[in-house]
Amino acid sequence: MVDSYWRRCAQSSRQFERAKKLLAGGVSHESRYVSPFPIYANWANGSRKRDIDGNEYIDYSMGSASLLLGHSHPSVVEALKEQVTKGTFYANCHPLEIEWAARVQDLVPSAERVRFVASGTEATMLAIRLARAYTGKSKVIRFEGHYHGWHDYAALGVKPPFHELQSAGVLKTSAEETLVRPADIAQVEETFHKEEDIAAIICEVSGASWGTVPLPEGFLPGIRALAKKHKVVLIFDEIITGFRWNPGGVQAMTGVIPDLTTLAKILTGGLPGGAVAGCEKVMRLLDPQEQVGGFSPAVFHRGTFNGNPLAAAAGVAALDEVRTGKPQRAADSIAAKLRDGFQKILKKHEVAGAVYGESSTFHIFFGKGVRGSVEGLTPADLKGMSKDKVGALQSGLRTRGVDLMSYTGGVTSCAHTEEDVALTLDAFEDTIRDLVEDGILDLL
Repeated sequence: MVDSYWRRCAQSSRQFERAKKLLAGGVSHESRYVSPFPIYANWANGSRKRDIDGNEYIDYSMGSASLLLGHSHPSVVEALKEQVTKGTFYANCHPLEIEWAARVQDLVPSAERVRFVASGTEATMLAIRLARAYTGKSKVIRFEGHYHGWHDYAALGVKPPFHELQSAGVLKTSAEETLVRPADIAQVEETFHKEEDIAAIICEVSGASWGTVPLPEGFLPGIRALAKKHKVVLIFDEIITGFRWNPGGVQAMTGVIPDLTTLAKILTGGLPGGAVAGCEKVMRLLDPQEQVGGFSPAVFHRGTFNGNPLAAAAGVAALDEVRTGKPQRAADSIAAKLRDGFQKILKKHEVAGAVYGESSTFHIFFGKGVRGSVEGLTPADLKGMSKDKVGALQSGLRTRGVDLMSYTGGVTSCAHTEEDVALTLDAFEDTIRDLVEDGILDLL
């Protein structure tokens, strides 16, 4: 299988050798590195993308979940063409940022006010700063395995062991202000009895890592009630779920409304950018016309490319499409068919594993004794799956023209088709058959 990958992707191999002499680690994002080398893409449309060797892939990364509409959606492309002739960046306020914010406010229940940022990481960083400023407190409750970007505020708790820092260069004082807990209401409540200096609760509303570890039933209403009771700021990280689970995100589906919401990805139509959207009483701390606590504005926040007109143009076009709900229904339907097909293949080949997911996502877990369900498994189990199994599945599928998002999961778009499903299931079965023969997967 490795030999086949080298033959199929010879030009990508050569590009990586060059990249290693120019880019730190040869990549711009550590998750884009795959062994023995990453593929280099140079074309994408709809549900497909191609690498520089001419290999075509059914894409289940979809811009790291930012492309609910698929690659190069006509409305987004046309909006970008129109805007680029008017200017790529003004360093001024511009009408499109108002139109963009209006669409966010119309769709997202918590969005009384919006502040644009340059990435999802910046969105969670700003949301936590706002929470600390509003409450005058410093500690943040976060949950095992949930991902909120790569900044120091969110560095502790991403990977097992969850109570140990996983990166050099992170301030220990930041980790000391982070309270990592399992997604268990009783333990969160106990934390409030033990700690007084809590500013916020932040949560991926799909569960850890876009649903790799689902939340227990009733968890979101539970933390909403605790945040209100203890007067702390509740932050919903909807960077992936926002506009994908529902035009208004998970909060619109459940009726559980946070104080602040972090957004990115679909928000921008797949361009760089993000936002914090929230209640006016917290968001007013960003208002330069108001003085709070001796500061004006109370919370310092800048960023050259905040609300960039290209991102705004793409975002307006994308949100006009997703607000109808049609893209979500189409993508959800395709994902459901994939989950069903994957599970049947695991059962047919007697592989110990499970396939699950919500909305337009799918996750595949391999583990001894697992029979079609991940109920009862912990974040350490699900996030600590063998790298050999993960790498073998990714490599086997990629060699057969299917590219996953990360780990062993993916997302769908409204551009994916029934043909994509059939081809993907064929590639999956062939890959599973090979991995069983090679003794990589556990059998029931």
